[in-house]
Amino acid sequence: MKKLALMAFLGLMTSIPAMAQGDYVYENDRRYCASGRSGMDFNSCMWRLRNDREREDRREYERREYEQRREYERRQRWQEPAPVYVPEYQRQPQYQYQQERPKLSDMQQRALDNCNLLAPRDQPRCRATVMSTVR
Repeated sequence: MKKLALMAFLGLMTSIPAMAQGDYVYENDRRYCASGRSGMDFNSCMWRLRNDREREDRREYERREYEQRREYERRQRWQEPAPVYVPEYQRQPQYQYQQERPKLSDMQQRALDNCNLLAPRDQPRCRATVMSTVR
């Protein structure tokens, strides 16, 4: 019980200076404004100091936000873009000895492109039909 009371007392003693530190800034501002060195009346001086301190805090917040945004954009820039799907019939040959694709007329090319609109199970038959009309 004595240890618990001693620990609570020590915790209270260490937290008082931390709480008083916030009042220390306010107290210095009050003394400065009350001394008349600022060249303004007390209320205007206190308002100006408080406003300046808030502006500094806001600038610091905006600077941090800007840095975080730049870091995010830098990371995004180095990521690879998503791969683009290219249908099988439009892919380039992977081997140099493969045959070249035959030339298609406009109507044949449109018919081949329209094969993509069919159900996946019907697409190979459609492509075969179109390619069978090529000379």
